[in-house]
Amino acid sequence: MTGYASHMKERTHKRATSRPWKRSRFYLFGRDESGGYRFSPSSMPENVRLLGGGEIGGKARGLLFVIDHLKRGGQLTSYDHLLRFPDSLIIRTDVFDAFMSQNRLNEAVLARCDKEISHEELEGKIISARFPDDVREQLRGFLAGERRPLVVRSSSLMEDNAEHSFAGIYLSEFLANTGEDEERLEALISSIRRVYASTFGQNARAYRKRHNLDWRKEKMAILIQNMIGRHYALDLFYPLIGGVGFSLNFYPWSDRLSSEDGVVRLVVGVGTRAVGREYARVFSPRLPGLRPEGSDQRAVIKYSQETVDVLDMKKRALSQTKLPLLNNPLLSAVCSVVDADGILSEPISDLPLGDRYIATFERLVSNNSLMPFTPMLRELLPALQDLFERPIDIEFAVNFPANRDDGPPLFYLLQARPLGGRSQHRIIRIPHVTRERTLLMSGHALGNGSRKRIHDLIFVDPATYRWEQAHSIARQVGRIDEELNGREYILIGPGRWGTSNPQLGVPVRYGEIAGAKVIVEMATEEFSPELSYGTHFYADMVASRVLYLPFNEEEGDYFNRELLDQQEVTPAGQFVKHVHFPDGLDVYVDGKGKESLICLSNDRR
Repeated sequence: MTGYASHMKERTHKRATSRPWKRSRFYLFGRDESGGYRFSPSSMPENVRLLGGGEIGGKARGLLFVIDHLKRGGQLTSYDHLLRFPDSLIIRTDVFDAFMSQNRLNEAVLARCDKEISHEELEGKIISARFPDDVREQLRGFLAGERRPLVVRSSSLMEDNAEHSFAGIYLSEFLANTGEDEERLEALISSIRRVYASTFGQNARAYRKRHNLDWRKEKMAILIQNMIGRHYALDLFYPLIGGVGFSLNFYPWSDRLSSEDGVVRLVVGVGTRAVGREYARVFSPRLPGLRPEGSDQRAVIKYSQETVDVLDMKKRALSQTKLPLLNNPLLSAVCSVVDADGILSEPISDLPLGDRYIATFERLVSNNSLMPFTPMLRELLPALQDLFERPIDIEFAVNFPANRDDGPPLFYLLQARPLGGRSQHRIIRIPHVTRERTLLMSGHALGNGSRKRIHDLIFVDPATYRWEQAHSIARQVGRIDEELNGREYILIGPGRWGTSNPQLGVPVRYGEIAGAKVIVEMATEEFSPELSYGTHFYADMVASRVLYLPFNEEEGDYFNRELLDQQEVTPAGQFVKHVHFPDGLDVYVDGKGKESLICLSNDRR
C-alpha cells in the first residue's frame, strides 16, 4: 500500500453531538477499481491544468473535490454565483520523484537522517539542484500565457488529510511574476525548489515525529495559483480581504456559542496575517457581533490589525506595511474611524483624511451592506463539512472591483481541507490542591483535557523578556526542545508563542516547540495573550491536543513563583530557564468551567 493510498483506510470523526462521521466521499473521489486515483486532463475543470504524472497531493485534492461537486450540479450556498476559484497548475508527484532521483537527493536525505550532514547542507543541496529539462520547458510554456502574480503552494501526500493537516508546516511562496521571461522562469523554479526543500525541513520533521508519520511515504506535489487581488497604489498587489474559516470552533469564547457555529478570521491584505498569530477580526457566522475581546471599544481598537501583508511588485517580494499607508480608497469598506474620544464610527463614503481608522469589517460582517458575506459563510462552512463528511477549514480571499459600479465583490475559495484532530468532550474535574503544591491556576483556560507527570518546563520570564532579543530567545527555546528529544514539557512565557511579531511574544517556529503539550501565555502590560482562532497555530494545537492556558494575574489568576524557584534549573541562556520537576506536574483543563490547574503530581512512582 502506498503512502497516499494508506489514507483510504476507515476513519471516524465525532461531532459535538457524538454522531460518528461516515467514510467520506472525499476519500473516494477519483478512485479507480484498483484503489488508486485517476486524474484525467479531460475531466479537469477548465481553469485547472496538470503537469507530470503521479498524485496531486492533499491541498490540490481538497480544492478539486469542491470544484467537482459544483461542476456536477451540486450547490453549497444560496450565493454560489459569488463563489470563485483561482486558476491553477498542479505539478504532480512524479516530477518530485524525478527531481530527487536525478540529483541523488534521496541519498542526501538519508545522510541528514544519520546526522552526517546538517539541515542547512541538505536544504542547500535541494535548492541548488538541477531541475528536469522537460518540466522546465513546460513551465516556460505555462508562463508564456501567464503574467499575473502567482502563489506556489505545497500539496504533499500527507498534507490536509483527516488526521494531520500540516497547517503552516510546508512552504508557500508569492511571486510578482515580472521581468524578462527567463527571469520569471528562474524565479518560479527557485520557488518550487524551496517548497520541495520544506518537505525535509525542521518543522516538517518535528511534525511527522510528533504524529508518528513515516517520512519515506511523503512526496510533494505543487499547486500554483494566480494570486487573488488587485494592483493598488504604491505598486502593491493584494486582495482587500484575506481570511480563514473553521466549521468547528474547538474553543468557543461565549456560552452563547456552540462548537458547531464555526469561527472566521479576517485581515486586510494577503491572508498570511490571518493564519499567523497577529491581530485580526474574529467572529462566528451565527453571532457575528459577539467578539472574543468583548464589546469594549477600547479593546476592539487595541486588538485590531495594524500591519498588512502585501506583494510589493517593485521589490518582487511579500512585504509588510501599516494600514494607513496603503492609500487605498476601498479601505472605507472594511475600516471604522476612531474619533478623538476613542469612539468608533462607520465612514459615510471615503475615509476622512488625517483621521485614525482601524480594520473592523463591520460593514462586511455585521451589516452585510457590501455583499452577503456572513450569510454566505454561515451556509458555506456547514455545507463543506457535509460534503467532506467531517469538519473542515478553508482559506479564502475577497476581491473588490475597482469601481463599485463594476459588480459585487467576489469570494475566492483558495483551500478546503479536513480539519485535523478531534474535539475532546470528557468531563475534567479540577482537584483540590494546597496552594503550596499549586504552580499555576487560571480562569481563562481553553480546550479540554489533562496531562499527568510532566517533568520538564521551559520558562521565559515576562519580567526580563526583551523583544529586541526575541529571535535569540526563540532559538534558545528550540535548542532545549531538541535536547529533550521528544519528551513532553510545559511552555510558559509572555504574550503569544509563535507570533511573527516579537513585540507580541516569542517568535518560535513550530519545530522549536514540537514537544510542548501545555502552552501558557502570560499577560503583562506589554503583552496580551489571545488564542488566535483560525490560525495555523490554532490548527496545530487542535491536531496535537495541546492544552492552552492564557494567564492574567490582574484578573485573579495565580502563579507560584516560589515553587518554581525551588526546582532544579538547567541554565539555558540569559532569558530562558529549563526547570525540572522530579515528581512531575499534573495539568487539568476544564473547558466547560473555563478553569485550569498545574500542580505537583500526587503519583510519585
